[in-house]
Amino acid sequence: MPSPRRAALRRIALALGALLGGPAAVAGRDPAPPLGAHPKDQALLAANLPLAHLSAALRPPDAPIGGLIGVDPDGPKVVDLLRGPPPAFFSAPDPRFLLQVDRRLGEQRAAVAPGAAPLRALSYNTGLLDRKYIAGHVKVPHRDSRRLALPERLLNDGWDVILLQEVWEWEDVALLAQAAEAAGYRWWAGEERRHVQHGIMILVKAALVSGPEQRTEGQFEVQRRIERWPGPNVRRGWLSWTFTHAPSGRRLRVASAHPQAWPQFWRERSLQARQLALAVNDAPEDVIVLLGVDLNAAPYYPHDRFGEVKGKPVEQWWRNAITYPLLRHYGDLLDVAALAAPAGDVAAMAALPLWAPSWASQALGGACGAVPTGVFSATDCNSLYFASYAGEEYPARLDYLFLRDHSAAVGVHATGQAYVDPMTLPTGNHELSDHYGVWADLSIAPLAPAGG
Repeated sequence: MPSPRRAALRRIALALGALLGGPAAVAGRDPAPPLGAHPKDQALLAANLPLAHLSAALRPPDAPIGGLIGVDPDGPKVVDLLRGPPPAFFSAPDPRFLLQVDRRLGEQRAAVAPGAAPLRALSYNTGLLDRKYIAGHVKVPHRDSRRLALPERLLNDGWDVILLQEVWEWEDVALLAQAAEAAGYRWWAGEERRHVQHGIMILVKAALVSGPEQRTEGQFEVQRRIERWPGPNVRRGWLSWTFTHAPSGRRLRVASAHPQAWPQFWRERSLQARQLALAVNDAPEDVIVLLGVDLNAAPYYPHDRFGEVKGKPVEQWWRNAITYPLLRHYGDLLDVAALAAPAGDVAAMAALPLWAPSWASQALGGACGAVPTGVFSATDCNSLYFASYAGEEYPARLDYLFLRDHSAAVGVHATGQAYVDPMTLPTGNHELSDHYGVWADLSIAPLAPAGG
């Protein structure tokens, strides 16, 4: 039975939801087409910009290149990555050309269009995880002090759209909801029973929301069932919220998601990314899509083996790099960070020292000061992340803002990381979460009047 305090907080959240919630949401799994049935499943890797570097890494160094334009019509397709034997990479999939193309597109969007409305967006994995289950206990340190500090910090930093992951408990939804209403935001966290399984929450400044709304809560068809039971009641998913952006008059869909973790589950995660991308991309062409996601996958890993868990090396990092381009392929998505500035993923990975057992006792073996900052959103240089993973995972850019903008109405002006520095809390001097937030300063050009 819930405690009186928990029950009271729940009543507050439900009351605020009735006040601010708008139209009813669509809840459920939002099923994806069967694998192989969607046209994007049949895309040749080599002939598609987000995927071409995967094709190059699958080709032996001495293999001939077929076709008049260097594309083998019988080469691997997207569907080949997602079913059948695991792909065998001969080298690290290198996305530098893709990220350079993003940057060139971003340079074209740097200017602020006349009358454009600013939009400050944040995607943030809050790390509010502390659950016991039949086989153990999973937690991010200092949850109680961080959860109490989060609403004031988050809602006083001027974000227009806040896309959150790992707000696992409904009592944390209630705390954020109460603070959000007082600060002039509306919010969406899904239905309580599903929310505590996916932990996703979206907050938007109320003045920005107008017109008809659509809210969708989805849970992935492909799941690691053990995370639900006997694990800590996790069933991963996403939320999306579509409305008219009042200052510009344009339709805007904002979404937040949190797919599967760990490199050995690359196929589950990639199938989840397919479903997510198709779901957020089903909006009409003139709808702008802004997706914030802890993808649990980076664009690039130089080595296929890196880190150690219980004395065993961690492998399949190159397969882990499949998820990022697949999400972009299925969703027609651009990487906002790469639009705004030259992407630093490859250079930052190259600056990492070789993994050694000392990483288990000292962050990056003491090399945090030598690694470029502002790239990795998940890293042992974050004391909370180190407490959980200490030398088990690649430092990486796992957190993103992605953009679909077929009308070229969105200007991309700056991006960066938020909530990086430790702060003083009752439990000591430490970070607000085990991830860093990622933010973007955007602008949306006004919709031209009909016939104008």
